[in-house]
Amino acid sequence: MKSFYDIIEIDETASFEDVKKAYFRFLRKEHPDKNPEHANTELLNTVGQIWEQFKENRPSYDSWLREQKLRETQGTIGETIELDFGELEIDEICRCGADFDLTAEKLEQIIDVGIFECSSCSLCLEVRRPAH
Repeated sequence: MKSFYDIIEIDETASFEDVKKAYFRFLRKEHPDKNPEHANTELLNTVGQIWEQFKENRPSYDSWLREQKLRETQGTIGETIELDFGELEIDEICRCGADFDLTAEKLEQIIDVGIFECSSCSLCLEVRRPAH
């Protein structure tokens, strides 16, 4: 699973100022005006959405990322679905009958894969974005 930190190529423990510099360095490198033949607007939009959340509340993003890493190693995937670009609403029901808690804020944070726990059982829903 890729994170915002992986995409902008900086360590998770970096200072906010260093993360900000890395983010803008990423934009300069990947922007369609600088790199028209390899421009990936979906990735740029996703990273931009994460940056907006990140700069407002980095601890929340870091907590979400820790949860994702834990679920990746310990969760039992009950189902996998693919998220269309720009799709921010998913109404998915677990095999046990409970709803998955998939807020727009959580879905916006997914770079490639997000794993969400069922509120009633031990199964997880794996949500994948199409390859960038």
